Amino acid sequence: MSEEEPELIPAKWIEIYHYCPRIIYYMGVLGARERETAYMREGRMEEECEEEKEKRRKTLLAKRKEKVIEKWTNLKLYSQKLGIVGVVDMLVKTEEGLKVVDIKNTAKKKLSSGYLYQTTAYAILAQEHFKKPVKNIIIYYTKNDKIFEIKITDQIKEHTIWTIKRIKEIIEKAKMPKTKRKRQCKGCGYYHLCRGL
Repeated sequence: MSEEEPELIPAKWIEIYHYCPRIIYYMGVLGARERETAYMREGRMEEECEEEKEKRRKTLLAKRKEKVIEKWTNLKLYSQKLGIVGVVDMLVKTEEGLKVVDIKNTAKKKLSSGYLYQTTAYAILAQEHFKKPVKNIIIYYTKNDKIFEIKITDQIKEHTIWTIKRIKEIIEKAKMPKTKRKRQCKGCGYYHLCRGL
């Protein structure tokens, strides 16, 4: 690992940016960290439990008939070129090729754009590391057993790279971005910093 790694942006911040870009300012400029809530701990434990189950399975996510030829879990990858670092929940080699699997402890009905672009960043990292194409990503919602498999298009990749650039701009310019007031603001761990602004 390079000495420059601390300057790399965590790929997780891509998902956070799409939730609220102002959080990037708090974390990347002010160095603030969100306090881990009971819900966050539960989510992390649920994801770890699912990852443990996946290590033993011969097929992908149990319900799919897709055979796994090779599997990597909790794979730390980084790219100096993109300036990001991330830990991939799971990377699998199937007959169709390499696929990134990201496990999320949620019961949302729709695919979150933040999850899509974060997982795409993992796919870009894996492709750069293994020098093999990663054409598909899988996002698995544990709470409602929902699986989204997405073919990565150039447009999705471009938007992921655009997001990384926006995150870097927020940090480099140290300028707080605007945010739309949303219902989820009160549930945000940074609400106490935001509410007076």
